[in-house]
Amino acid sequence: MSSKRWWWGSMDRMVVPSGLGGVDLIIGGGFKKGSLVIVAGNPGTGKTVFSAGWLYHGAVDFNEPGIYVSFAENREAFYDNMKGFGYDFESLEAEGKFQFLDLLTVKQEGVSAVFNWIVDKAYSLKAKRLVIDSFSALAQAFERPIDMRSFTHTILSKILRKTGCTTLLILEVPFGETKIGYGIEEFLADAVLLLKRREVDGIPLRELSILKNRWSEITYPNYVFTLKDGFQVFLPLMMRDIKQPLGKYKVIPHKEDAYSTGIEDLDLMLGGSFRRGGYNLLEIEKDVAFSLERLIRPTSCNFLNQGYGVMILPPQGISALTVKKAVIPFVDQKYRGNIAIADFKEEDKDIVVLDGRSLEDDMKKIWDAISGLRAKTGKPVFSIIGFDTIEYNYGEREALKILGEDIAQIRNNEDLRLNIIRPTVHVSNQLEALSDIHLKVEMVHGALFVRGIKPKTPFLGVDLKISKECSEVKLTPVI
Repeated sequence: MSSKRWWWGSMDRMVVPSGLGGVDLIIGGGFKKGSLVIVAGNPGTGKTVFSAGWLYHGAVDFNEPGIYVSFAENREAFYDNMKGFGYDFESLEAEGKFQFLDLLTVKQEGVSAVFNWIVDKAYSLKAKRLVIDSFSALAQAFERPIDMRSFTHTILSKILRKTGCTTLLILEVPFGETKIGYGIEEFLADAVLLLKRREVDGIPLRELSILKNRWSEITYPNYVFTLKDGFQVFLPLMMRDIKQPLGKYKVIPHKEDAYSTGIEDLDLMLGGSFRRGGYNLLEIEKDVAFSLERLIRPTSCNFLNQGYGVMILPPQGISALTVKKAVIPFVDQKYRGNIAIADFKEEDKDIVVLDGRSLEDDMKKIWDAISGLRAKTGKPVFSIIGFDTIEYNYGEREALKILGEDIAQIRNNEDLRLNIIRPTVHVSNQLEALSDIHLKVEMVHGALFVRGIKPKTPFLGVDLKISKECSEVKLTPVI
């Protein structure tokens, strides 16, 4: 679907942007004015952060005052916790744009009066946004479910009709339960969002599902999100529309014995980046289309633009000419002769041509090319080797035979290596065991992520930050 379709909702006067990163693009521009939206999930899934961020951005970015009604948390704890996400509600309260209503001690006989009080507060503040946290806690004040359902239908309709507030109703889903709420809330709601948290190999992954949305088509129902610096959704690659031309990548200086990956966020996550003599691994899942510009190109350019040599044997399906056209335009003119690319046919000059018959002979050509670059630059050489290409052309047994000599070449000459594999590569176990750093690239709900297997890191959402000055890859952790 085109980007125009995804922005359509925000131009509708009846739909107001949420202000939350990526959320408006997945729900048709924002929430419809005066609607009832359910935000459900297990404890700890991010419901409060979502709702608080929606209120905060509403007041700050769209001049829409808001009220947070809490049946589960006191004012001091709420204000203190939200500061960690960059939400300063004390300042908003001082400006008359926000109120926190602490209703921890509400009993059944006082519920009706309390909701009338909420309506009065909404009028006095001229509130446009309202959060009730949580309906699950409120429901405990009723002895019989039928009383709760009847009251809910009457009161929620009254709030929406009288105040015109867009209302977010938080629902706690107990662990092990699949049903959301008590039935009546979901029936009344205009939209239902379900927040979930699960683990993959012991690493947390947060997911948002759109179960219902009356004002916008649900094209993609599931997304990954993070609570890093507030609520943010990772958009599927199909929803991204990068039209601005890329500039040269930001140069990140190497240290004496530690070499930057060319991605500052990745250096930080790895605790320093590549080490001299390092033998490293990049594993790409089968559903990921290989992306030169998001991972390989910034790393290669960071070495080349600092005067280092780079040797590349492309992964399966990518030619030497493709690599050359993708990398060279981003390298300073004086360093463009410091790259060597291997292939099985000479598509262009300066290609290291392999004959494909003897892996031992062809690897000697690659090692000789690395030695030539080292002699030319006087620096360690960074090499990228597609082991899927090696195994496909020479077989698993031949690939295993050269592993010992290959790693010795890197260690002894204090060069740097990044091997690339796909899940179908049979020598993957050996490469994983030999590697100092092991990274994995995968798609989750259409969005691109990289994570460290060795050392272990969170899921890191991959994005391109483009400006007139430079381009750089940004990684956002799922926390």
